Amino acid sequence: MKILFFLFLLLQVPFLQAQEIRAQVLDAATKQPIPYANVIFGENRGLVTNEEGLFSYNPKKEESPSLIKISSLGYELLEVVPTEISEGTVYLKPTSIELREVFLSNKNLSAKEIIKKVKEEVNNNYSFDNSRKRVFLRESDFNYVRQFDIEVDKSTIAGIDQKLMNEISAKVPKVSDSYKEVLADVYGNYDSQKLQIIKAANLHNPQSNQSLEQLTDHLGALFMNTLKERSYLKVRSGIIGVKIDEDELKEEFVVKEKEPAKEKTPEEKEKALVKSRTALNKSAASKVQRLMNGMFWKEDITFNLFDKSNKYNFVLNGYSWIDNATVYVIDFKPKRGADFKGRLYVNTTDFGVHRLEYENVKPLKKFRLFGISTADDVYRGKMIFVKDEAGKYHLSYLERETGESVGISRPLTIIEKNKHVRGRRKQNELDLDLKLKISQVQKLQLVVYENEPAGSAPETAVTDFDYKTFKVYNPDFWSGYNIIEPNAAIRSFVAPEAEEESL
Repeated sequence: MKILFFLFLLLQVPFLQAQEIRAQVLDAATKQPIPYANVIFGENRGLVTNEEGLFSYNPKKEESPSLIKISSLGYELLEVVPTEISEGTVYLKPTSIELREVFLSNKNLSAKEIIKKVKEEVNNNYSFDNSRKRVFLRESDFNYVRQFDIEVDKSTIAGIDQKLMNEISAKVPKVSDSYKEVLADVYGNYDSQKLQIIKAANLHNPQSNQSLEQLTDHLGALFMNTLKERSYLKVRSGIIGVKIDEDELKEEFVVKEKEPAKEKTPEEKEKALVKSRTALNKSAASKVQRLMNGMFWKEDITFNLFDKSNKYNFVLNGYSWIDNATVYVIDFKPKRGADFKGRLYVNTTDFGVHRLEYENVKPLKKFRLFGISTADDVYRGKMIFVKDEAGKYHLSYLERETGESVGISRPLTIIEKNKHVRGRRKQNELDLDLKLKISQVQKLQLVVYENEPAGSAPETAVTDFDYKTFKVYNPDFWSGYNIIEPNAAIRSFVAPEAEEESL
């Protein structure tokens, strides 16, 4: 019996290993990774490679693919049996364009005429019926402190000097990142959706600032030890000033002792968990809705290429090849005050858009007044569609990055005054010059793995799903599920707090 059991285990190992298909897609000529290549495993089943050309797929037992189709713009379509993927590497061959007869009739169209036909054929090319989409949503948030300089021009408070300000500046984290990942079913169409989360992870970066907090607490203590009873502060920056009385000072600077956290009851823990899941479902649904609202054919959207096509110059920049189809390669850039440049790939026979890439060429909004500036300076994205056997284009991958920057270059004066002390009312003065530049970027990536017709969505959102928070990337959490492969930054993610705990 032991021998039979041992043989059974030997048979199970290759079976289990065959369930996950993992590989990197490379250019056969350059050996460079091919990002965002389409990997199709069956009808309405597929994914895209990540920025490094990596993909993994965990098919259902009843859907184990016998053939995988891999395609990307400018490459020959590759059909491969899963067992033929050697050493986790797949090579795509670049293709040369041969104009076919079916395409010759359209070859004299101008870029502007092609764009016009794209708009005319949207309703024929894209499916707007209700469906159920199995999606993976990744939110990546980045914060950058590009400048944090505090110059002390004058200080009569002992200990508050340039050395202390330099220490504070050095302790400010210059870069921080965090990620949220959600696997869900989305019911609806491009106009309205309901989301049901299946599993979610939060790569949480609390941006531990223990040393910075110690320095700022020290700064507060120096203030409080120096200030006399019944003093108040006059804080002025340029022509703008404010008065802070004694009670406000104590509330701001006195460090209160933290009470030990009370152990929550099981009921309280469950209630908090349901609340966090409900909030996550609402947040993820809002982000999916925001992405869907930006589809290229919609009107009155930020990326207004087709809605305001008269504001852009279009140039036909040759032809490419994808999924055994020839496509126009069209570049666009702004005229008349438009905001974006980019490239789109349009099918030469039905004028469907296979792929669209864009980025802003100037800040979408900006403000500057009295040494304070803000700018919405990042807005870029990608849309990738796959064409099914019925000739309809379905969303495969959607990406959008948005970001803003804030700058401050202003003087700051803090004066202690006290009319209850003999002599001059002015007691102490601190003059500073502030120069700060901070920016943040949010990147949303949506991958559609399954797309099938569906009726109405479930009435209520499910709050019973696996939701974990990690301070270190956990490669096992998504084992057995389909996601867009993490890039190198995510794989190496370690929150500073976790690093400190491991030392």
